[in-house]
Amino acid sequence: MRKRAALALLLLVGWTAEARDWQRAVVIGTSETQVTSPMMREQKNIVHYTVETKDFLLMLDYTYHPSKKQDEPDQPGKNTPPTIALGEEIKLALSGHTAYLIDVHGKEVKMHVKKKSKI
Repeated sequence: MRKRAALALLLLVGWTAEARDWQRAVVIGTSETQVTSPMMREQKNIVHYTVETKDFLLMLDYTYHPSKKQDEPDQPGKNTPPTIALGEEIKLALSGHTAYLIDVHGKEVKMHVKKKSKI
C-alpha cells in the first residue's frame, strides 16, 4: 500500500511541475563585484550579467561565495560563477523576479532579475 501511495505522489508531483517557457537570449556583458563587511561571516561575489532577448534587456545577478581554502577544488555554482558564453545564444526562462539560464555544460542556473526593460 505504501508503494502505491508513493507512486501516486510521485506522479502527482511530476504532473504539477512547472514547465519553463524557454526563449533565446544573448549575454552581451558581464561584471563582478566583491562584497565584504565586518558584519559578514564570509566574502561574497556578485556577477552581473546583461542579457538581451528579442523583447527585453535584462540585468541579472548571480551570487556565490569564493573558496576559502587553496586546496579546495572549484565547483561551478558553489564557489565559482557558472560558465556562460558571452556573445553566444543561450536558453533563458523568466518567472517573476527569477531568471533561469542554461550554461555551457547544460546545467540550469537560477539568477535574480535586477532590472527588466523593453527594447
